[in-house]
Amino acid sequence: MQINYEETDLDVMEPLEPPPGGDVDLRAAKQRWGDKFCLKGNLNTFDLMLNGTPDDVKRAAREAIDAAAEGGGFILSTGDQCGRDTPDANLAGLVEVSKTYGRYR
Repeated sequence: MQINYEETDLDVMEPLEPPPGGDVDLRAAKQRWGDKFCLKGNLNTFDLMLNGTPDDVKRAAREAIDAAAEGGGFILSTGDQCGRDTPDANLAGLVEVSKTYGRYR
């Protein structure tokens, strides 16, 4: 991210995968690069979306919004694509939080 921040005209960074699949701390990324980049992603596609519960997904979605939404420039999304066996209830939980908790005011 640092190279893209300093040396390109990019204005969006994604997928921003959190551990264990990646290494992005969303709050730290927002603080460090959020003045230039719109940040997209950060919900883990395996442990959370595929194997978590709808409540786990909702909690993680709210945490992501709290970490990166202030000041704009954040798109709530998974860190990468969701696998075909991702439970519909988990996807619905993500959509629910985006509609009820994720609106900019």
